[in-house]
Amino acid sequence: MYKTWVEIFLGKIGKYIIDFIASYYYFIIGPIILYGIFLTLASYNLKRIEKNVNVLIAGQAKEVMAKEGRINYVDMVDRIEIPWETIIKQSSFFPYISQESDLWVSRTSLENVRDIIMQNDAKIRLVLERNGVFLISGRPEVKKNLYTEFIHRITRRK
Repeated sequence: MYKTWVEIFLGKIGKYIIDFIASYYYFIIGPIILYGIFLTLASYNLKRIEKNVNVLIAGQAKEVMAKEGRINYVDMVDRIEIPWETIIKQSSFFPYISQESDLWVSRTSLENVRDIIMQNDAKIRLVLERNGVFLISGRPEVKKNLYTEFIHRITRRK
């Protein structure tokens, strides 16, 4: 009965794939576990780099706010200088990076790290607001949770 249902829903090729996995799963488990460990290390590597970039951005933003007072977001971004190469050399322990929900990795290079970390303008604003840097463009609001904000962006809820 099981084979009939599998063949009906998945077709003959699907049935062969399921039979292969059921027969040789002990050969497949090892590479899957190794790839999972590899993805975990790559994701942790990106998180370390991102944490150091966020600390540096917050520190420089506080210095700019101390000198200038109230400033808008565009001027703030123009004045923040991030030494990407130094941060990558100090924070990176693994030659690959991966985002949390990604199943693919990329090399730890200046372009890849900068594109991944600086891609979301709202995230940078949230990092600044969390560290007590409130810009002219908006009033200080209740601090938002970056993780729930990311989940809502994925599920497209508001």
